Amino acid sequence: MNTLSGGMQDDAEKLFNEYIIPNKEIKAIVFISSKPDNFIAGADINMIKEAKDKTELKNLTMRGHKFFDELKKSKLPFVAAINGACLGGGLEWALYCDYRIATTNKKTVLGFPEVQLGLLPGMAGTYHLPKIAGYATALDMILTGKNVRPDKAKKLGIVDLVVDEASLESVAITQALGLVNGTVKTFKRKKDITSYLLEDTPIGRYFLFKKAKETVDKQTGGHYPAPYKILEILEKNYGKSKAVHLDDEATKFAELAATPVSAALIGIFHGTTAVKKHDYGSPKFPIKTVAVLGAGLMGAGIAQVSVDNGKYRVLLKDKDAAGVARGEKTIDDALLSKVNKKRMTNFEYSSTNARLIPLHDGVESWKRHFSQADIVIEAVFEELGVKHRVLKEMEEVLPAHAIFASNTSAIPIAKIAEGAKRPEQVIGMHYFSPVPMMPLLEIISHAGTAPEVAAAAMEIGSRQGKTPIFVKDVPGFFVNRCLSPYTVEVTALVKEGVPLEKLDKSMKDFGMPVGPITLSDEVGIDISNHVGTFMSKADLGVRMSGGDPILMQTMVDKGWLGRKTGKGFYLYPKNAKKGAKKQFNPEVIELLNGVLAANGNPKGDVSVEDIQW
Repeated sequence: MNTLSGGMQDDAEKLFNEYIIPNKEIKAIVFISSKPDNFIAGADINMIKEAKDKTELKNLTMRGHKFFDELKKSKLPFVAAINGACLGGGLEWALYCDYRIATTNKKTVLGFPEVQLGLLPGMAGTYHLPKIAGYATALDMILTGKNVRPDKAKKLGIVDLVVDEASLESVAITQALGLVNGTVKTFKRKKDITSYLLEDTPIGRYFLFKKAKETVDKQTGGHYPAPYKILEILEKNYGKSKAVHLDDEATKFAELAATPVSAALIGIFHGTTAVKKHDYGSPKFPIKTVAVLGAGLMGAGIAQVSVDNGKYRVLLKDKDAAGVARGEKTIDDALLSKVNKKRMTNFEYSSTNARLIPLHDGVESWKRHFSQADIVIEAVFEELGVKHRVLKEMEEVLPAHAIFASNTSAIPIAKIAEGAKRPEQVIGMHYFSPVPMMPLLEIISHAGTAPEVAAAAMEIGSRQGKTPIFVKDVPGFFVNRCLSPYTVEVTALVKEGVPLEKLDKSMKDFGMPVGPITLSDEVGIDISNHVGTFMSKADLGVRMSGGDPILMQTMVDKGWLGRKTGKGFYLYPKNAKKGAKKQFNPEVIELLNGVLAANGNPKGDVSVEDIQW
């Protein structure tokens, strides 16, 4: 992996000063990587983490600017030939060049992910990108950290040409020589009327940055300093000299590197990388066909990431045609959405759909299909007896090497494996809803799970685009073991009369992505209630006391299960306008008022700080 570091900078300076700049035979320079999947993936994160005095980072970036300034004095044209990841400092390197070519390789992406590490582009990214692609594009890319593919990058003016990977080097050399003899022209952005009004008029810039800040406020809740520093640099340095802009950028980069927020986000980055490593070896058999039992919200989501991201052949089975049709439609709608957003071609849509095989009990051939499965992931009702019944049925039809994975959210895998003929091939794979959006996957081995089975689960999760973590086989595993006491405290506060809206807002202001009331609706009231009931009988002791399960159990009995049924604590109308404020379910409020009346109508006078801590 190519990364920018102090050592690389030393080598680059020596190479250019001793061998390239003095050589008058050199007419142009092409930057290209011999590695198949990356141009430059960004700065070395460890360099930033290990810098004891973060102010040194400003000196390092300013030294980088000086290096490029010296190169520019040579008047040689610079071409960036990009194949694979071109991120962070890699994109900044490319933006310093006169001409940029990117390949159609699926791994070729361009972006500024620094904000996701609590940082900002520190090598002139905030200076060059607005000039090349405009302020609206620059704000979007730098504030979100999202990547762009080569075709979109060309439309935005970030790259000049998109070519096949095989022809990258030859085309880059041809274009470089064209820059020398004048047959190839460098890109000059032409502003349309909208860009002119937004960028070149005071009122337009005021509107642009006001909207950008509102978006940042909404997405971060004010908890992350990096987006605000980015806005400050772009807004306050408009029209100022390059030297002033770059000095401000380098200063704020070093300041952000010293914040605990950046340290924490870098820690998460390293942790996410570390969990991908394991000592379970390799799968004993290749995984080609993934079977999913249950085509509800969870099962359809697992099937979707398996057939789309994982590129597996997927068997999706439910008890009847109506059930599997709903699951199939959920997946198809998601794929069509990608097509409409140009994130998937029609060919990819068709080939993905062709790998999905819907089945149900009424299809006689389902057993023949399942006899070819390498793993079955069950997403059926969360009850041990049901799990045992399904496991027994599957072992009658699955091939001897096939893995049985349970998506249970709390039941120990050892208990599920007690009913197995081949317990060494039983493992837990706990996904989170909605599966296509939630990155975490808990992999749970019981004491007798074979190492190669754990390795296969890790491989599948990684191909599905998940962040798989191995967790201990205890009630609730990791996430629900943490979440259950939290949920109990929420029900206790509700019983004390704390308004639902206050609970949601308090925890969102604290930094949670959603409040606990919204979370219950998203997960499903039935799932939340079942996990809570199960965990209250487990080994958490006093941590599961003090709550009141009556409200949620009544909601389950009435079918108010959250978003999936159109109503839970909140209402979810089918034709709701995008961005419309959610409304509480009046039936739940009436029910809650009855519960509170029975408790003597407590005032719920609890401070926000007490709720959060």
